[in-house]
Amino acid sequence: MFLDVALPSKSGRLTLVPPSEEDDAFVSALRCRVETRRYLRYFPEHFSLDDARARRLSRAADQTLVDFHIHALNGPADATSTFVGTTGIFRIDDHGHACEVGILISPEYFRGGLATEALHTVLVYVFEDRKFHRAEFITGVDNLAMRGWLEKAGATLEGTKREAWPDPTTGGSTDVCVYGILQTEWTTTVKGRLEARMNRTVG
Repeated sequence: MFLDVALPSKSGRLTLVPPSEEDDAFVSALRCRVETRRYLRYFPEHFSLDDARARRLSRAADQTLVDFHIHALNGPADATSTFVGTTGIFRIDDHGHACEVGILISPEYFRGGLATEALHTVLVYVFEDRKFHRAEFITGVDNLAMRGWLEKAGATLEGTKREAWPDPTTGGSTDVCVYGILQTEWTTTVKGRLEARMNRTVG
C-alpha cells in the first residue's frame, strides 16, 4: 500500500514519499548493489528496471505493507529532492497490532544520519499514527552495524532464527537476529535516543 501523502522527518532534512515511476531506476540499481547484498545475500545479482516497475505495481494495493521512498531535500528553499533509499513496514498484523520494519540506504549516504532520521519517521508513523503495539526488525547475525544501531536505540534482542534466509553464495542459509520495540519502549526510551542522535547529526 502507498500513502497519499508524504511524511516529513522531524528536522525537515528528508521526506518519505510514495513510490513512483520516477524512482524505478534508482530502486533497480540499489537492490543489486554489492553493499546492499552484503547482508541480504538472497537479493538477486541483477534487478532490472522492469523488475523494479513490476515490484512497485504489485505492492501498490497490498494492505499488508506500506512502502516509502526516502528523499533528501536539496535545500531549505529548494523544492527538489534526491532519492537516497527505501523504507517501510510489512507483514502488518492488524490483529496483533504489529509489523516488521525494513530499510535500504544507498551507500553514498551511509553514516550521514539519514537512516536514523528515516527510521525515526517510520516509527512515529507505526506507533503514533497507526497505534501499533510492536515493531520488529530482522537482520543477519553478521550485520554488526545494524545490530549495534538497534541495540543503541533501545531495541530488545528477542532471539535468533537459525538458517532463516537463503544464501545463494554458499548454497546454504543464514542465521538472523530478531529485535523488537514495544510501544511503551518507543515512548520511554527509543524515541528520545533517536532524537538525541539526530540532534547531534544535524547540529
